[in-house]
Amino acid sequence: METGFMDRLLLAQTTIDYDVDRRSEEGLIGRLLASDRTRVVIVDNGLIAVPKRFGSATPAALDCTADPAAPRPDAEAPVGTVQLAAVGAADVRSEEHRPGALFVYLGLDREMGPSAQPVPYLALDITRAVDEPRNAAVGADHELGRSAVTFSQRALRDFDWVELRSFAPCASTRDAGLATSAVAICAWHSQQRFCPACGAPVRPALAGWAQACTNPADADRLLFPRIEPAVITAIVDDEERILLQHNTAWRERFYSVSAGFVEAGESLEHAVRREAHEEVGVELDEVCYLGSQPWPFPASIMLGFRAHARTAEVAVDHEEVAAARWFTREDLARAVASGEVELPGRASIARHMIENWYGAEIG
Repeated sequence: METGFMDRLLLAQTTIDYDVDRRSEEGLIGRLLASDRTRVVIVDNGLIAVPKRFGSATPAALDCTADPAAPRPDAEAPVGTVQLAAVGAADVRSEEHRPGALFVYLGLDREMGPSAQPVPYLALDITRAVDEPRNAAVGADHELGRSAVTFSQRALRDFDWVELRSFAPCASTRDAGLATSAVAICAWHSQQRFCPACGAPVRPALAGWAQACTNPADADRLLFPRIEPAVITAIVDDEERILLQHNTAWRERFYSVSAGFVEAGESLEHAVRREAHEEVGVELDEVCYLGSQPWPFPASIMLGFRAHARTAEVAVDHEEVAAARWFTREDLARAVASGEVELPGRASIARHMIENWYGAEIG
């Protein structure tokens, strides 16, 4: 494996100290909101708030909300950095007890210099705090008076909102890490609102990193996010060709590497070999681990491998995979340059696995 591979995985980077030991402190969120040092990252329906007009700096080609199976490539990647719209705690204190508002303690930014105090970061998910038609929030200041409009309502209008896969290629390591954590944990809270054991409503616990069942008979039950492991594999043959496939759910011309979820009771290596055999009919021998990347769409972790093909004949299943092709480095460079092939976006581990094999950036 080439050294530095993990350093290029945009969603796997962070400079934040998670400060896990403090999550169990009673009243931690309230104390952090009382501190003028605290900064707050805003999330709405899985989108990240960025300063107004900065959203246009993230390329439209990366807007993959309508096509989650195939993140769009960023051939027109922006120049420069897009920052999170991290607001001061004073701006959002009114939301602490608002029904539907969710706060999560993300941790500490300690990279502020030797004499500076670390900066605490919170995530605020406003998805369920805006309890009226969303277009009603625009212009509501004039009709109701600014004091009657909540922060969550104003936020819909005051910020631009971008998808994590659009944001990460434009962000600093710190902001990409904060955004990834915020999207991942908020998505879990949004999707799990009841105890899976008894069906009772749940409430946030451990500064947002867990849930507690509200059933009095089940009051000690703590629930934690469930992570779905998926293997993703760059398959290479004796001629150093890479096998890329086009899945039936994807756009025309979009190609990527083999991937699939790990089944219950299955090892990662077995999952790699099984997926290759099921999807493209290729038998593998050597399987080597490359690295991992969180993929909170909604709750996966991608475990990357490079594998050697023992057989080269391709036989796609025509159910999940429509086509698969072996590419030399020259073949792939020509296909990408001509538009014949689109590759995964720069936020994905798949893109970096392909470029790791290729030996340079492509496109």
